[in-house]
Amino acid sequence: MSTQSEVIRQRRKKRKLKNKNRLNQVIKMAQTGIYVYPIVPNGKQPIKNYSYLKATQDIAEIESWFKHEPNINIGLNLAKSNLIVVDIDNHNNDLQAPLQSLSNLGYNLPSDYVERTQSGGLHFYYHCSDDIPATRKTKFIDGVDLLSDFVVSSPSNNYKVLNGATLDDIPQAPSWIIKALDNRAMPSDRMQDNPTPYRRYYTGYLIDEIVNGVDAGNRNNWIASIFGKLLRAGASPKNAYSLLQLINDNYVQPPLPSKELDNITESILKRFINE
Repeated sequence: MSTQSEVIRQRRKKRKLKNKNRLNQVIKMAQTGIYVYPIVPNGKQPIKNYSYLKATQDIAEIESWFKHEPNINIGLNLAKSNLIVVDIDNHNNDLQAPLQSLSNLGYNLPSDYVERTQSGGLHFYYHCSDDIPATRKTKFIDGVDLLSDFVVSSPSNNYKVLNGATLDDIPQAPSWIIKALDNRAMPSDRMQDNPTPYRRYYTGYLIDEIVNGVDAGNRNNWIASIFGKLLRAGASPKNAYSLLQLINDNYVQPPLPSKELDNITESILKRFINE
């Protein structure tokens, strides 16, 4: 029969081996071109004096993180790593609803590299070209976020790669994801999962999105997305801008300064003209 001290020793041995395996996984990620940064154990916030902007591939630095705190979580700088993540939320304990909504829109998620997140959601990983900006499109549709800035990743605590996939299984991103991050893809009238008794069209979804508004956390991306959608809906640039001013004043908290609003609309209009 094992004594209590032997049980403690075995637990420490297992913990040490687990942390060594986690370190080796992170080193392998860095060696394959992925930029990583340290996150507090079991959390999502970077360790003090770090951020995703300081993500690195330096092996010695990575080893020093684990030496100081073996139980850290790991974050990825997606843009520098040429990666995109489609984040499927599990807020309502129903992963199938957002996946079905994407399918109804014709947006497929062909990826063999999927991670289960701490909250029970799913992260679908994709490779992309090196000109994708570090950004995120929250609530592309309900329960679906598109990420190209940063993400918490396996081998973080309570994050798990499914079905034995490896980094070699990460495919190229479908074109709709690239377009969506660049505000050139949007939900369409093909969505059939609405709870209303009548058929809804794209304009209805756009109105709902506008009235739902946005807070300080994602104002610029949201305003850019709304302006692009107004243009794609057929509004003239002048009328779209006039409406955008009203949207900014009434549905953005706090509203963007006029100069910042002008810069965003000018940028989106140039992209729209050059397509």
